[in-house]
Formats: sequence, C-alpha cells, structure tokens
Amino acid sequence: MILFLPKSYGYIVGELRVFVWEDGNVTIDEVIYPEDYEILVQVPLMGDNVHDILVMCEGNYRLPYTFQNNSLLIETRNSTRIRIIYTVNGLVFNEGSLWTITLNLPRSPAEVVLPQGAEIVGLSDIPIKVVGNNTILIGPGNVTIYYTFPGLFEGEKSPLRKVVMVLMTITLVLIATTAFLRKRKSKRNTSYFEDKVRKIAKQYNLNDDEIRAITYLLEVGGKSSQADLRKALDLPKTTAWRMVRRLEQMGLIKVYKVGRENWIELNIDMHKLT
Repeated sequence: MILFLPKSYGYIVGELRVFVWEDGNVTIDEVIYPEDYEILVQVPLMGDNVHDILVMCEGNYRLPYTFQNNSLLIETRNSTRIRIIYTVNGLVFNEGSLWTITLNLPRSPAEVVLPQGAEIVGLSDIPIKVVGNNTILIGPGNVTIYYTFPGLFEGEKSPLRKVVMVLMTITLVLIATTAFLRKRKSKRNTSYFEDKVRKIAKQYNLNDDEIRAITYLLEVGGKSSQADLRKALDLPKTTAWRMVRRLEQMGLIKVYKVGRENWIELNIDMHKLT
C-alpha cells in the first residue's frame, strides 16, 4: 500500500552524521523532520550496496518503508522526527597510504567522523568546522575528503611523512586563498547579477524584502545562517520566517540545519539566467 501513497521530499534535515570505518564501510545516521501533513517522504540514500537499514520515529518505534531506486519511501504515521540509519560501501577508495571519501550532500552539511587514528590531509571545499584530526563538519554539495594514517609511516624523518605534510600544507594554503578570493569578488559579482535579480523579481513577483534577501545571499557567497540574514535585513523573526518559507516554496533557496541553526542557500544558477 505504501507504493500507492503520494511521494514527497517534504522534510528538513536536522542532523546528518557520517561514520567512516577502517574496512571502507560507511554508516549514515540522519535525522529528518517531515513537514506537516506529509503521509510519505522519499529520502535519497548515499551510494549503492545499502544494508542494515533502520528507520525509527519518536520513542525508537520502527516505521514501515520501501526501498526503491536507491531511496527510502517512508510512511510517516504523523511522526515529527524520523531517524534513519544505514550502512553503505563504495564511497571510500584508497591508493597506497592515501584514502578518499566522496559524498553528495545536496540538502544539508554533514559531520564526518573518520576512523580512529586517521588524519585529514586534504579537502575539496572549505569546512564549516574541524574537530581534532578526524572529525569535520562540511557541505552541502559534492564533497571529497582525503585522509591518511600517520602510524603507517613511523618516524619524523620518513620521506613519505614529509611528502604528506607538504601536500597538506599546500591544500590548506589553497583553501585559504580560495576563501579570500571568493570574499573579494562577492561585491563585484553582485553588480553583475543585478539585472538577473530584477528578472527573477519580476518572474516570481518578489517583494522588496525578498529581493534584498536574494541580493544579500549573493553578497555573502550564496549561503548564510537565517539569523545573520534576518539581522542584515533588520526584519522581525516572524516576517523573516514567512519570507524564507515563501522563497523556499518557490524553489529559489533551500533550507537546512547546521546543529540547531537554520542555514539558507541559493538554489538557482544565476549564470544560466538570460
């Protein structure tokens, strides 16, 4: 009967944790909050070869689901909080002493916990937060993390260790340089997008606050916390909430959780607008 219910992506990702094990398996622990009146939500899974699936609501009661096209179709049964746990392989690769994990995080950043003793040596994007040597909060988007195990090459004079340290230093310098250049170009990019913003405003009948919100997101690189956006626009909380909700429903932005805080990201490619 689940297959005949209307499918929906109507939920917000509250928490997303990714546990990487030494054998290359990866366990995903995701908490979602279905929107009101959603009967069935469709949750895409990361990677293939999924096993050990567990879907629970409040009180750790199990919910019925169907696995279809690498997604879970979950019957919500009026649950306000759903936890999904599963294990997948095929996300981790290694070449020599260098290990790589690639994640597609379209709706939310993730806290990635690498195996004990692992040390991060490279990132494809600027992290939100780094905790120790093996835990990082990063995303959303397509994310690649490079790591190694220092214990594999003991000794400070090991040539391999020196190479890894040099690569890590170069990577960190590149990340810092990229962040600086993005910030420097943000205002110049805003003037480039002014005409496109006017076209969007006309197409979607945006009000002044919504236009200011789109412009602000462009100025800060495409994403911001909801609190910072509200402060920048000097709006009451209720007004800001309604504005964000409307922009999300129109598909212009996407909203996700970082901890307990709402983050907002532009969901349109301004370069493709004519």
